[in-house]
Amino acid sequence: MDLGLVGKRVIVTSSSKGIGFAIAKRFLEEGALVVISSHNESNLEEARRRLEVLGKVYAVKADLYNPDEGVELVRKGAQLLGGLDVLVYVPPPPKPGTIMNLEKEDWISASNSLMITPVLMVREAAKIMRPGGRIIISTSTTVKQPIDNLDLSNVIRTSLVGLIKTASNQLAEKGILVNGIMPGYTLTDRMRQLIETRVKSTGKTWKEIEEEFVKDVPLKRFATPEEIANVVIFLASNMATYITGALIPVDGGLIRTSF
Repeated sequence: MDLGLVGKRVIVTSSSKGIGFAIAKRFLEEGALVVISSHNESNLEEARRRLEVLGKVYAVKADLYNPDEGVELVRKGAQLLGGLDVLVYVPPPPKPGTIMNLEKEDWISASNSLMITPVLMVREAAKIMRPGGRIIISTSTTVKQPIDNLDLSNVIRTSLVGLIKTASNQLAEKGILVNGIMPGYTLTDRMRQLIETRVKSTGKTWKEIEEEFVKDVPLKRFATPEEIANVVIFLASNMATYITGALIPVDGGLIRTSF
């Protein structure tokens, strides 16, 4: 099936690993031109080497905790690509912790990556994009259903929902569609490290720890990064031309609310 993504010019943030990497990979598989980014130069170069066999891919270093670097990523990425059709904002994972034990600096840092940087990047992308452009923002199930010990995510990611709704309304007249996804528990390298840490600290097996994580997920398993990426591809494709301002859960049924 032709999804209309051949030759599309795409920027994907936080894309040296995990969900961002899977998204970049899927765009390349569909014939898009892609800019990947990360704050870690060695991880970024390794990701570029792995992806370049699939198509045209550029790597731009950017620290999303620094809003100026986010804006520069959009500008430089669009310059490398010769324009911009799709921006996918995948934020770096915020530090775990609670309201009572996180420091003020943690809240400021997370506010940058989960609010200030995406706002400025969306604004910059909207200046460049033509009608038909897509902006897709990755949030989390925490915006609907808070998770213990992830208070930065519980509190600040909700601003991304406001950004999606507000930007989708304002950019509709320009023909730019803005949507979001809410990934649930996903088996990324970070999740594997977390499971391994719990295995070592508790003496439980990998399977036991994995079952503890997904016990409230009706499908009883983690998502793969590719499953998250496929929803992003759909939203960027010519199959989703009348969807804007939407927030789609990709969580195996974890969110229990009906709206």
